[in-house]
Amino acid sequence: MRHLNTIVATAIASAILIPSVPSQAESNAWLSFRGDGSSSASSGPEVLDTTDQGNLVWSTTMPGRSVAAPIVIGGLVVSTSAEGPDEPNLFVTGLDVETGKVRWQQSFRATGRPFHHPTSSGAAPTPASDGNRIVAFYSSNDLVCLDLDGNLVWYRGLGSDYPKAGNDVGMASSPVIVDGAVIVQVECQGDSFAAAIELETGKNRWRISRPAASNWASPAVITRPNGSQEVILQSGSDLVAVDPANGTELWRMDEPRASIPSATKGSGMLLVPGSDLMALRIGEGTGKPEVVWQESKLSPKNACVAIAGDRAYVLKGSVLIAASVESGETIWQQRLSGLGGTWASPVVAGDRIYIFDQSGVGLVVQDKGDEAEVVSTVELGDGVLGSPAIADGKLFIRSQTKMFCFE
Repeated sequence: MRHLNTIVATAIASAILIPSVPSQAESNAWLSFRGDGSSSASSGPEVLDTTDQGNLVWSTTMPGRSVAAPIVIGGLVVSTSAEGPDEPNLFVTGLDVETGKVRWQQSFRATGRPFHHPTSSGAAPTPASDGNRIVAFYSSNDLVCLDLDGNLVWYRGLGSDYPKAGNDVGMASSPVIVDGAVIVQVECQGDSFAAAIELETGKNRWRISRPAASNWASPAVITRPNGSQEVILQSGSDLVAVDPANGTELWRMDEPRASIPSATKGSGMLLVPGSDLMALRIGEGTGKPEVVWQESKLSPKNACVAIAGDRAYVLKGSVLIAASVESGETIWQQRLSGLGGTWASPVVAGDRIYIFDQSGVGLVVQDKGDEAEVVSTVELGDGVLGSPAIADGKLFIRSQTKMFCFE
């Protein structure tokens, strides 16, 4: 295998830098796609209101376009963008949480194929952080690692070693960080693989082959009761767990799972979408988890399931369903009038569920126990395909061209 390039910062990057933000704390962090993997937080805004008397703290125009979600590291909101014909110009921007002002911005030129569907963007995968490093991934399979000041640590053009890794619709699987490595899942009809890349050096820890079929699902990480961790890879043909230390397969299920919405963890369970929603209990050891239930009525279309406490929230078109995580039984379902097509996954804070459609209409749904109520509606005026982030009681929404903060 050819060695992947580590591109020198001065040759490819330009930066606007302001002194560093403090290291993240758990209460004010949302470190990856859907936060800790459950899409839930302890608190958030009760309503969303953009009027003069409302709770919109700030909005900032971003470079280019994005369909990725933001992440939050302490006092920093981080987002990716892409611009230009076919969007080969890539950006990572760090905004101040309190003001929305740009603290730093890095720009790069895509080394891989920037092609994507018009609905999507070259900035489709959500970045990830361990609280000290930030990793940004793009549809072109360019992988960037920065520190919290926005300084480039390393840059990998994965397309240089795997030139057939990509498709014309675009890549969208988001990376996840575990055990000092960033896990990327690059599955397509060409060079299809998953890899662990050392966070400090940018070198491969391991790489394994994956089914040669288009897949946009993101890897997940589960933690067993004894503290051991497993990387979960799902596709249209299998569900596999591997050891983050060496990529060794720990268990597998050879059955089709969803290729767009990803697995969600919470309350000791892993909920995996497919033609049904399958609940696996995360027990002791490293063996195949117990299948607790499977329910076809809870299979989502595009959006990932959210878990908060003992409830799972499933968005099926314009209907939101609350179900028991333990049994899969439906608790309530609420039709969401005025909601259009959705790609962004719902997120939950307390008893509030936040949902955005691709035209920028946002709803706040209150879970009242055995029923639900839409308590707030907002129109952002710009399309939203990336899931919101919640940190320190604030809700951050990346539309295609702007970032919004509500409190």
